[in-house]
Amino acid sequence: MNPRLGEVESISCGCVTDVQREDLVWKTAVEWVIRGRGSPDPADLKELIAWLNQDPSHRVAYEEASRLWLLTGFVPSSTPPSDE
Repeated sequence: MNPRLGEVESISCGCVTDVQREDLVWKTAVEWVIRGRGSPDPADLKELIAWLNQDPSHRVAYEEASRLWLLTGFVPSSTPPSDE
């Protein structure tokens, strides 16, 4: 069974190190940026907003990933969706 976007698969000790957490946050942010290339449906936007609001590091990683993709020319400029 594949984990949902941003979920951690169980690790034998049951703990996640800070580095693993940072890697997971970064990978999830990049996945969201890639998913945002098309026309995300309302359910995806709701899931993204919930993820962004879960932890300040999520929004920071998403903004950094968005800037990186913009600078490399892979996806158009994107801003995180508002809570509205």
